[in-house]
Amino acid sequence: MERQDYLKKQIDLLGKILGKILSDLLGLKNSGNINQGLEITNQTLKAELDFDIQDLLDIPTDQWIETLIKQKNISNNNLEKLAEILLLIADNQRDNNKNLYEKCLTIYQYLETTETVYTLDRQWKITHIKNELSSL
Repeated sequence: MERQDYLKKQIDLLGKILGKILSDLLGLKNSGNINQGLEITNQTLKAELDFDIQDLLDIPTDQWIETLIKQKNISNNNLEKLAEILLLIADNQRDNNKNLYEKCLTIYQYLETTETVYTLDRQWKITHIKNELSSL
């Protein structure tokens, strides 16, 4: 029982951290400072969760979802937040965004197969990512 409570607290903490990062990134995007957001994102992830964007991107794509769920204890809701963060960064970064798009697409496709609720927003993001990847 204690292990479940601890795990739930960790998942909740991750959700709050990812939500704050996403909120901060959106604010910085609106003010035209998205590049500063990447640094803040990395610092926050490293300080709070002991990993950063590069650590996540270094995970092989074929092990991406399994690693996030089993080793990082990321729930589907938090996967969606992580994908939004990565997509926001990829859309506002000119170089080295292929890996970001691929990781986002992997998350969104996983969510499409596991979630019971279909969302047009997720479908739009999948189409957007595929279009971006085809133009790289």
